[in-house]
Amino acid sequence: MERKYMKDNYYIAVFQSRNHSVQLYQYLSRQKYTQYELISTPCRIKAGCSYSIKFTDIKDYDLLKNIADKSNKNIYALYEVTRQNGKRVLNKLDI
Repeated sequence: MERKYMKDNYYIAVFQSRNHSVQLYQYLSRQKYTQYELISTPCRIKAGCSYSIKFTDIKDYDLLKNIADKSNKNIYALYEVTRQNGKRVLNKLDI
């Protein structure tokens, strides 16, 4: 069984506010969208106690963005996370 956190490549949607990410994640969970995970935003992206939504397939971004827009919870930034030589590399994507 493969665990989500073991993936070498994944994506992180960052929000303006901690509350926006938590509320959107709760909505996704209630709707049974299990491909999303609430994580602490890496310090290299945004300082403070912020949360982001993690997912492993870029195709899931469209659904996330659609739901976020409908609920007025704008996605601030999108990052692709990869592992290179055992280190996590963050690449900001244009959205």
